[in-house]
Amino acid sequence: MLTKVYMPKNGMDMTEGTLVRWLKQVGEFVEAGEGIMEIETDKVTMEAEAPASGFLLEQLYAEGSVVPVLTTVGYIGEKGDRIPEKGEDSAPAAAAEIRREERAAAEAPLKRRDDEIPATPLAKTISKQYQIDLRSVTPGGSRGEIRGADVERIYRSRKGATPLAAAMSRKLGIELSQVDGTGFRGKITKEDILRVQAAAEDAGCPAAPAGSRPQREIPLNTMRRVISRRMLSSHLEIPPVTACVKVDVTRLLALREEVNASRDKAERVSINDFIIKAAGIALLKNERFRMSIDKERYILRDQIDIGVAVSVEDGLLVPVVRNVDQKNLFQISHEAKELAATARRGALTARDTGNACITISNLGMYGTYYFTPIINQPEASIIGVCSIEDELTLADGQISVRKKTILCTTYDHRIINGAEASGFQADLKALLERPTDILLAGGEYGC
Repeated sequence: MLTKVYMPKNGMDMTEGTLVRWLKQVGEFVEAGEGIMEIETDKVTMEAEAPASGFLLEQLYAEGSVVPVLTTVGYIGEKGDRIPEKGEDSAPAAAAEIRREERAAAEAPLKRRDDEIPATPLAKTISKQYQIDLRSVTPGGSRGEIRGADVERIYRSRKGATPLAAAMSRKLGIELSQVDGTGFRGKITKEDILRVQAAAEDAGCPAAPAGSRPQREIPLNTMRRVISRRMLSSHLEIPPVTACVKVDVTRLLALREEVNASRDKAERVSINDFIIKAAGIALLKNERFRMSIDKERYILRDQIDIGVAVSVEDGLLVPVVRNVDQKNLFQISHEAKELAATARRGALTARDTGNACITISNLGMYGTYYFTPIINQPEASIIGVCSIEDELTLADGQISVRKKTILCTTYDHRIINGAEASGFQADLKALLERPTDILLAGGEYGC
């Protein structure tokens, strides 16, 4: 029986994936549940499992192709089974007609690597062949994984070069790791350097002289491509307004220091944890900030879920802390840390992202004084947290130094008007300036 292999849909917001590498070749037998291809989404790189047992009869897309989700990328079956003509049922438009059972197969669980050192199967194979410790290899993958090319580069660089070849490579700007040596035991010689230079000149790309800064073309990975598309869409589709409020966090910092004094380093709460909890309380009072817009209607979310922007290598992810109103500050702190660590490992699941009411983006640790964050659709708003600065304040004729920060809230003017935005910010400011209210708001579990 012929079975289609689909580009899986890992989460509601995934629209396409990159077919990084086929793990089985045409004619090879594959067991149901065995890894059949390695794919890259905007969040992680992982293996997709075969939906059935049989022989891989056809690969419709080459490695490196960007493929819409639920598109047929190959076929599994018995030798002799008829393969549909190209375009007969593999076009992306056919996804809307996929039967329920086929869609379930397309969305089958993805097998994630749990190795101590994240590396592709090819990298592991050739590292054993070349006897190279993967711990000594710098990862070059978009999600921090070691690729076969990274291991090959280490191997080439260890072969060495003659003194003359090394000097020529420095002068011409040629990296030795990119040169195949033809000398004794693979040593790079003068002739190897001249060959690479000649090949570059023939291709119209002469090697750069010493001291120059040659430019490189770096293709967007899946995450950057999705981020680019979403940010442009948000900018073009939403009429954004950014409102800023200055918050005195002197008491908040003092309370945080007191709370953390008796806690282990890993259990200490951050300013961001206080802001997440405060935002959750403010969302309960300001329902417009829990809305999204769908054509001619509003969608109101009753569950208080808050996204937290996490910077990862070559991208940005937004894991979501769920049911913030039902958790105390310490539970939120623990969950936020776990989600951030998971994001940086490239191991987030569909349950960890999406469907938030609002996102918090904190650039305060970089000394950012003010910025205008872009809304993470379909949310209605995003809070930008800036650096904490010392400010001289005059009160009752006395000058004192206070710790203050600026919160920049960008909101969708189709959903939220200025007065409503000001009300939300006033509630958030009041909570952060009376931080014991945040600490006592423990939700159903108590504080």
